[in-house]
Amino acid sequence: MYTKTIDHFIDSAERRITQLHNNPWGFFVGSLMGGAYIGLGILLILNVGQHLTPDYQKLGMGLTFAIALILITIAGAELFTGYAMYMTFGYLAGRVTTANAVTSMIACWGGNLLGALLVASLFALTGTNGLFDAAQPVLFKIAEIKMYTNPIALLAKAVMCNWLVCLALWMAARVDSDVAKCVVIFWCLLAFIVCGFEHSVANMTLLSLAFIGRSGDPVMLIPILYNLLMVTIGNAIGGGLLVATNYWIANGNNRTTKIKSQRRVHHTHSSQ
Repeated sequence: MYTKTIDHFIDSAERRITQLHNNPWGFFVGSLMGGAYIGLGILLILNVGQHLTPDYQKLGMGLTFAIALILITIAGAELFTGYAMYMTFGYLAGRVTTANAVTSMIACWGGNLLGALLVASLFALTGTNGLFDAAQPVLFKIAEIKMYTNPIALLAKAVMCNWLVCLALWMAARVDSDVAKCVVIFWCLLAFIVCGFEHSVANMTLLSLAFIGRSGDPVMLIPILYNLLMVTIGNAIGGGLLVATNYWIANGNNRTTKIKSQRRVHHTHSSQ
């Protein structure tokens, strides 16, 4: 039922592992662009949100955030939260090792972080469009919530966030036109922003902006790292378990054995 889509993501996982090994600089640049593109989406929603009343703020921000994942999908870039799904499919198929999956996810996360820091730093140089100037700007309100949410709630928000993000990527792979891709991405990201869920790569830019806006207050560093750690774990669970593993089971879970058996047969013939 889902074989074609699953195979697409298995192949995607293998291609990314190959790129990391054969062209690490290219992999790094792709990951940096992924963090930057999500960061551009964060800049957009913060600049929209600061001009809206509290009653319409989340809705207005949610309506505009789809640009982030559309840039990733249509322009092309590497995103850690998507890797949680890709690499799980590759692992379940027996075509990506645990070491390769973990290494690629860590490398992508690091590249995303540098891309987010680049966007936050460049935006700070622009004058920030008033984002740091108001008495209680939307940026600092959101950052405060993210840094001090209790760990269970933070983890749950992160799981549900990447459930939606990976469903957006999953559906985008199942439709043919770019317009349809944009539509399915739009609805999933609208839900994630309006519901206040947590995305690790988006938080990289938002929390970096808050840190810069508070003149690099070192007191913020531990809460920022706490948020990124918990949200990264939750995002990995959401994409890997609730999307990849669920669809793997729904499609029938005997393909791993077949693939491994085919490899053994191929190896035997090659030896002969």
